[in-house]
Amino acid sequence: MVNKGKILEKVANIGLNILIFIFGIVLLISIYNNIQVKLLGNDYSSFFGYSVFEVQTGSMGEAVEPGDWIVVKYSKNIKLDDIITFKQDGEFITHRVIEAYQGTYVTKGDANDAKDDPITQEQIVGKVVKVLPAFGIFKKTIFNPYVLVAIIITVYLVTLTIKKNKKEKDMKKFDVFMANVVKKIKIFIKNIIKLIKKDKKKIVNDEYIKEKSEPEKIQNNIKEEDEEVKVTKVEEVKDEKIDETITDLKPLEAEDLDKTMYFRMIQVDKDEIENAYAKKIEIEEEQPVVVEKEEEPKVAEVELKLEMLQNKKKKFKNIIEKTMFMKEEELKEIIEVLNNDETLKTNEATIRENFMSVYIDGKYYNYCGDVNVEYNGRNMNTRIENALKEAAEKMIKVYKGTDNKYSEKVKKYTNIFTLIMHLEHTYLVIDDTKIKKQTYKNKMVKLIGTEVDPKTMNTMISSILKIQKTYKSIVKESIEKLETSLFELNYNSLSIKNTYAVELNHNINFSKVYSDYIVDKTYYDGIVAEDKIEVLLTLLLVQVVKDMLNADFNKKYIFYIPESLYTKSNKLDKIFNLFGDEYAKNNIIVLSQYEELSKNKKVIKSLIKDGYRFAVDLQTSAVKAKDQGIVEAMEYIFIDKRVKGKMFESIDVLSSIKEELHNKIAYDDIASKIGSYWGE
Repeated sequence: MVNKGKILEKVANIGLNILIFIFGIVLLISIYNNIQVKLLGNDYSSFFGYSVFEVQTGSMGEAVEPGDWIVVKYSKNIKLDDIITFKQDGEFITHRVIEAYQGTYVTKGDANDAKDDPITQEQIVGKVVKVLPAFGIFKKTIFNPYVLVAIIITVYLVTLTIKKNKKEKDMKKFDVFMANVVKKIKIFIKNIIKLIKKDKKKIVNDEYIKEKSEPEKIQNNIKEEDEEVKVTKVEEVKDEKIDETITDLKPLEAEDLDKTMYFRMIQVDKDEIENAYAKKIEIEEEQPVVVEKEEEPKVAEVELKLEMLQNKKKKFKNIIEKTMFMKEEELKEIIEVLNNDETLKTNEATIRENFMSVYIDGKYYNYCGDVNVEYNGRNMNTRIENALKEAAEKMIKVYKGTDNKYSEKVKKYTNIFTLIMHLEHTYLVIDDTKIKKQTYKNKMVKLIGTEVDPKTMNTMISSILKIQKTYKSIVKESIEKLETSLFELNYNSLSIKNTYAVELNHNINFSKVYSDYIVDKTYYDGIVAEDKIEVLLTLLLVQVVKDMLNADFNKKYIFYIPESLYTKSNKLDKIFNLFGDEYAKNNIIVLSQYEELSKNKKVIKSLIKDGYRFAVDLQTSAVKAKDQGIVEAMEYIFIDKRVKGKMFESIDVLSSIKEELHNKIAYDDIASKIGSYWGE
């Protein structure tokens, strides 16, 4: 009969060798991953075209569960229904392909309602070829420092006990040997628990805690047949003590997670925050802050709303006009909610439109009676509120009608727009929906009264939040449609504070048969140079809209148009009409060289009369007497900084400019910052 002790010894040795092998493989993978990611700077590690990621969330439902490992193979052959991993907005996402067209793909998580944004082939990491269920949970458990130490020591104790018992001749029963093993394991577990209490270490996997807290299960599986051997009982660890231990611990820090990460972590769906392989440990003294986010509007809702708005007004001069139209529609919908969807009464439509104009001017055009007021976070709301009050007083003063409740209606809309101002400000600065709702409630109670019951109040707040979120998505989509990957704008800082020279660069690859000189001449000269100004202005207006929505009113932008445009009235009108909005006129400045300014004075004076702003680049030219008037009308006068100093001895540039204009002078090499002058 084979000796049971020898069999167990062999099993223990094999188990130890397997553990060493597994740890060795994972260590090699870890080293390789660190070399790829940390030393070589790659986003993820790849081995012969294969990459391994660990899934964090459940947006793929049963197909890929949280805690699974996925093996991703690089492939250009992507088909419908393939599960792929791709990178978007700095995150790695794994979803299923539901649409494919000429290198563009649309994906969706199996458990999600909404589609993802379209992606290109360049964003795709590869196709999921293998799913390793629960390997992430296994890794987190096995490579937890406590579990790892427990396994190694347990295997070592088993081996040591076997060798010791081989020398004991009086041991005739196998269960006696097992009792000694159990004794040592129980003592070891007890010491580990004490160590955890003492050091207050972080624990990620509470399944391991549960196993460690129930040594009685081990004890019940052992039959105590040998009455001669006395086994010291390990005190049972009660649930209350385990709870006390857990409560006493701190949450696992990101730094500690890094110590056990052997693969790049993959965010399947960035909107989901559920952690499937570890529960957060609650702390009695300091509860973790849970940020409540409002639900994203569905893509179909946004598209339908956008279509309705476009049917309402089909043509817009530019993106600023379109955005402000959307903003007015948003405010009208919020007003309907605050009015409990009541039909507008006599004079209310006119009163609302008057306040709408005052509010839009102050909030988005930086105009509260004074053009280009320098706002800051502390005085902007106050100035808008004062402008609303002044408008109310003026409306009441000039009213000559017979509506006895006119003053009451004006006061009502004064409060409504003041409330809207606070709600918009709160929406921008507070992310936590719970705090946002409470702030909305406080402002509503203060400004529209307490006669609204709590249930109705909550319904109104939810409706307003939904309207704000929907219109935010609509504006975002409208802006993104204008952006292109073929061109990009460089905003080069100038010596004038908050002023930038705008340069349009292309991301178009030309055939190598063309020299750089030919490409530059084609791109910057003649008709191409004229047409690309429309592209530049379209992209620039997107930035201007963002400035308006973020109340960043101090930025000014300077761009250059070719001289040939000044002789083409139709094309010139089209260019200037693109930014004919009042805010754009104040914040976008057209640059002209001195020679161009002198030759085209009549056209430029007419444009200045229409509200457009210009700057002149003198370079090394002295201003002639006949051009003094047009130079005085310039917003800025640029002089190349390289001619400042010694060269002024021979080139009398400064003396040709009136002293009262010296405050407009900026010493910048403006030509190099707008991409130089071409095609002249």
